[in-house]
Amino acid sequence: MPHTPPDPGLLASVRISYQPIVRLADGTLDHVEVLARTAAPDGTLQGPESILGAMTSSTRAVILTETIIERTLEEYNSFGFSAHNLKLAFNLKLDAMLHPGLMQFIDNLRIRAGLSSEMVRFELTEDQPVHNLAAAHTVIANLRDAGYSLALDDITPDMPYLADLLEMPIRAIKLDRSLVSSLTPTARNFIRDMAAQASARHQAVIAEGIETSAQQETMRASQVTHGQGYLFSRPLAASALKTYLNAN
Repeated sequence: MPHTPPDPGLLASVRISYQPIVRLADGTLDHVEVLARTAAPDGTLQGPESILGAMTSSTRAVILTETIIERTLEEYNSFGFSAHNLKLAFNLKLDAMLHPGLMQFIDNLRIRAGLSSEMVRFELTEDQPVHNLAAAHTVIANLRDAGYSLALDDITPDMPYLADLLEMPIRAIKLDRSLVSSLTPTARNFIRDMAAQASARHQAVIAEGIETSAQQETMRASQVTHGQGYLFSRPLAASALKTYLNAN
């Protein structure tokens, strides 16, 4: 049944890693994106499909989201990330965001971990179009007013309701890695257009999947403000992230 909770074994297998997001102007760390994977019985980490494939309903998405945030905040305290004023960005499906009670749960976890809302960001993802844009706008505005930063994730030219979503009170947009890897004339024009619109709205623009210095320079020349990808760092386990933070 699609509304039954995820298997407890799946929840137990969730593992957290962190990918740095840097300012393209100077290469300094801005925040990290929290990435969730599942571990096979032999310890091998599975691809993101194992998590995404389990989010077959808003109920399942909420339970998995709660598990991911709870594990992350446990590591945040255990590894002393607060000493680095580390900001965390969590993926949040738009349909899960509309689920009653999710934000109260997140608030309770954050407060218990001693984190201010300004240290927590949400990257809003969409695998099914959200038709109730008015409800989404209300929740996004409430999150912003509570101090959370919000980004619209995986932006592409064919994203449903893109123009309407961009008008919502978000602080950043994230360009899908497919745009960065292809850099076709159409992709370049779209990137420049998105960056210009974001600048007018005082929003940051984050390019995903930067793997080469040439891609980095193209993004910088297109007025993209932040970058994420293997050029800067692969996803890091908490222990490796602590080393990274101490070195930077």
